[in-house]
Amino acid sequence: MKTPVTSRSAIKTAFWISLVYIVFGAGWILFSDLALESTITDSVKLTRYQTYKGWFYVGITATLLFFLIYRAQMHVQGLYRRDPVTNLSRHYQFAAYLGQMLAQAKEQGKCVQLMYLDIDNFKAINSKLGFEGADGFLRTFAERLKASYLAEVLTARLGTDQFAVAVMSNQSTLQQERETQHLRECFHDAAARQNLDVTCCIGVAIAPNDASSGPELINAAQSALKAARQTGKGKVHLFNRALSKEENDRQALLEDLRATIASRSLSLVYQPQFDIAGARLTGVEVLVRWHHPRRGMVPPDKFIPLAEADNLISYISEFVVRRAAQELSEAGLLGTLIQRVSVNVSAKEFNTPQLMQLLTDSLRNAHQLAPYLQLEITETAALSNLPSSVVRMTKLKEHGIRFSIDDFGTGFTSLAMLKNLPIDEVKIDRLFVKDMQEHPKSQSIVAAISRMASDFGISVVAEGVETQSQLEQLALCGCQEVQGYLLAKPMAVQDLKVFVQALPQQPPQESAYSSYLG
Repeated sequence: MKTPVTSRSAIKTAFWISLVYIVFGAGWILFSDLALESTITDSVKLTRYQTYKGWFYVGITATLLFFLIYRAQMHVQGLYRRDPVTNLSRHYQFAAYLGQMLAQAKEQGKCVQLMYLDIDNFKAINSKLGFEGADGFLRTFAERLKASYLAEVLTARLGTDQFAVAVMSNQSTLQQERETQHLRECFHDAAARQNLDVTCCIGVAIAPNDASSGPELINAAQSALKAARQTGKGKVHLFNRALSKEENDRQALLEDLRATIASRSLSLVYQPQFDIAGARLTGVEVLVRWHHPRRGMVPPDKFIPLAEADNLISYISEFVVRRAAQELSEAGLLGTLIQRVSVNVSAKEFNTPQLMQLLTDSLRNAHQLAPYLQLEITETAALSNLPSSVVRMTKLKEHGIRFSIDDFGTGFTSLAMLKNLPIDEVKIDRLFVKDMQEHPKSQSIVAAISRMASDFGISVVAEGVETQSQLEQLALCGCQEVQGYLLAKPMAVQDLKVFVQALPQQPPQESAYSSYLG
């Protein structure tokens, strides 16, 4: 069993104090006696000076011991203030700073949210990685916390596998939920970087509702954490009962999503896309659906963020790619009547190298789909780190993957990114399409995007087309392709087969992505 860090430090400090004292004392006795005996021959004077030397030695050693002990005490206090493995605050410093934060929050009329995190089954990580590997994971998580939070946010390691984060926020329940989700995302990102399948429980307490002082708030968060651990792995529990009910509902939905992903019970629908000039089918967009046995249809904007927060999104993407390849191939549509298949990639997945690698592996295994595949990423995802996006997309395009920017026009630098990113398509956000009739500026924006994209050799698809008037206006704006309920709703693969076969036949186009199969 390892000696605790504090014990090793105490032994080391005591050893060096003793060693310095011994060396100094031995040197003083030896050299001071030789100096007196060689310079003073009178025995009376020698005795008197020996007495002076003794008192001087006492004064010198007392001063030396003072500084040595003072330095040792400061070192010990430093160990109490900072964790040596993660360099995060420990109990003493965290409690002091938490008290200051509570006083500041009271003055500003804000609240303080304390999140107490415990790693599930940390002993298994120690057994799998060893102590050094486990410490490496803790350091990775600590670095993720430091990179994710501003300086005014308090972060601490309060136990072997327990961490705390205190953040000042407003009274918004939504913001408080986002703070908890952000901490979970930080933990799962750190686990993904170490290729670990590990979960955590979090207890949440909020001042002044749950406590009025630092110790009370810590105790409330610890109580909430205990309740979370009793519920099961990967749980979050809030000390406040009303908020806890909302979180429990969310946790129940998350557990159902995990089970649905594991049983591969999600389903796919396909929405056709058309050439606006010749009304030819140009491709389909794949959309994932979740029909819950009790809740009914759960919209993607509700379960996709859940999947992102708990690192489940790559499993959904893998399912979409495999199932789309299987369904379209079995229906005899892939590569014959359908030449392009667009699959959405979440912002988190695109900007996390480990998750993107999992998606890339899935693409390589979907040999039937790969030559016709196009990945759709949001404008925000591409712009969050433009240089990295360029490198990542360029590398995938070398293997034949096409890219489309979804929700185009909603960012601040949309037009500038056209020249930097190696994209093949942009999708005009449905809000612009909807507002074209009532707001002429929206029509001007669509026309400007279409002209500039055309100059760069990039195709333009408008989504959300619901009326004939919108279709006509898009044609006048120079938009090349459209999709929406006016032309075709999302449909299951068998309905898609009937729909596509009823369309005028078009000759299959030569694939430009054969290099990916190699």
